[in-house]
Amino acid sequence: MRLRKSKKGIELSINFIVMLILAVAVFAGGLMFAAKFFGQAEKVRGNLDAQTEKQIEKLLDSGSPVVLPISSKEIFRNKFDTFGLGILAKANGRYTVTVEQDSAFKKDKTTITTNFESWRQLPVDFLDLKKNEKGKLLIGVQVPRTADSGTYLFKIKVALQSDSPNDYPSTDEYDKPLQMIVKVP
Repeated sequence: MRLRKSKKGIELSINFIVMLILAVAVFAGGLMFAAKFFGQAEKVRGNLDAQTEKQIEKLLDSGSPVVLPISSKEIFRNKFDTFGLGILAKANGRYTVTVEQDSAFKKDKTTITTNFESWRQLPVDFLDLKKNEKGKLLIGVQVPRTADSGTYLFKIKVALQSDSPNDYPSTDEYDKPLQMIVKVP
């Protein structure tokens, strides 16, 4: 009796290797697609930041000492967004920015008593500016997952510690306070 060599084992191994190569190729293609997609999203975000910067420049050129071009945004729970703030220096000095919680209410106008002070993120809270210099900074807002639906109001104040008090005195209110509105759907 003669033994025949069976090639079934080799065929199974080759099929497995081919399928493994195809799976790796599809996975690599998916990673490249995701990287390209998210890279485009980051580029769009950069354009929006440039657009906000242009709005700040335009408003500061009109002579306003403190500007917030986009004062209201809708931010979903567990999401982060930023507001741009611009300051036109009337004197040499340190311009300090504070963002405080003001009030919050639901659609039916009932008050929300949650402390939302920790939502705001201010990476830089002061700018050292020379007279007629324009300063720009971002104010971040991180809405927690547990936030109630409603409208949250923040008050933005800018104080000036003047380098030359004889020319322009230091003040706790460099300009009238601005209001920043965060709507949580």
